[in-house]
Amino acid sequence: MAYRHFKITKTEKLPNAEALITGEIALPFLVELRAEAIKNLGQEAKLPGFRPGHIPESVLMQNFGEMRILEETAEIALAQEFSNILKEAKLSSLGRPEISVTKLALGIPLEFKIKIYLEPEFVPPDYKKLARLSGGGIVKEADHKITNKEVQDVLKEIKKRGIKADLKEGEKLEDKIKENLVKEQEYRNQEKHRLKIMDDLVKASEIILPKILVEHELEKMLVQFKGEVEHTRLKWTDYLQQVKKTEIEIKEEWHDKAVDRVKAELIIAKIAEKEKIEPEKETIEHEAEHLLHHYPDADPVRVRLYVYTRLLTQKVLEFLEAQKS
Repeated sequence: MAYRHFKITKTEKLPNAEALITGEIALPFLVELRAEAIKNLGQEAKLPGFRPGHIPESVLMQNFGEMRILEETAEIALAQEFSNILKEAKLSSLGRPEISVTKLALGIPLEFKIKIYLEPEFVPPDYKKLARLSGGGIVKEADHKITNKEVQDVLKEIKKRGIKADLKEGEKLEDKIKENLVKEQEYRNQEKHRLKIMDDLVKASEIILPKILVEHELEKMLVQFKGEVEHTRLKWTDYLQQVKKTEIEIKEEWHDKAVDRVKAELIIAKIAEKEKIEPEKETIEHEAEHLLHHYPDADPVRVRLYVYTRLLTQKVLEFLEAQKS
């Protein structure tokens, strides 16, 4: 499909799941958008003796110059045509693209370059086989039997804190403690097993990641860690001073971990797609409403996306754990 407002002169795939589109915006379209650019500048400008939106073009020219009007025109043109440029290039973009104007002058077409980040393309490894080799099945029993000392230690802590146990008729506190300790051990074993499966899958997968995905994951990790630090009533700036590090240095230390986390998310999504695994809509809605009840200021869309991702990951891991030798 051709579009009359622009022409793509070159499209090239770059390393690290990136692509570069080179092209130009037609001069007649730029001329057509000039009035809109002047209007925008006039609404934003604050000049003595004039109300915003009522500034003559001659005054704007005198204060901003022709180049500023051209720059505003270029911004409008590229914003309007960006999605059409991607369609013609048969590409889709992750996150915010890097758009640069390479030639801009009065009376000639606008030349541009657009760098975009592509959805990683990869073939997942034999995840069923890898899951079986990682142990297969959920660990049902504790690695070691719960000792009487462990039970008594918990019992002492309960008495020390004055916690009132909620017991059923005929139920002994020691038995309940032991049962909970066994469940806790099984949970830890399950988590260890899941981590082993995902670690094996990540190591076996060849995935070239665009930097924007890794940067986004690092930002998420940093926000979460900041929250944990501030929860201890320690200011983030004070924490940085204590550890003698900057945010940039912390992100650099976390880089490899962020890469593995992004790869794991992509692998989970790929397995879910191939195996047609989906969390139940009712469960998503129930858990989302529960979170929104406790965090009423949270963005409902983000909350539902968070719940969907967590439940999808859980279901995929359950599928992998169920693979038998």
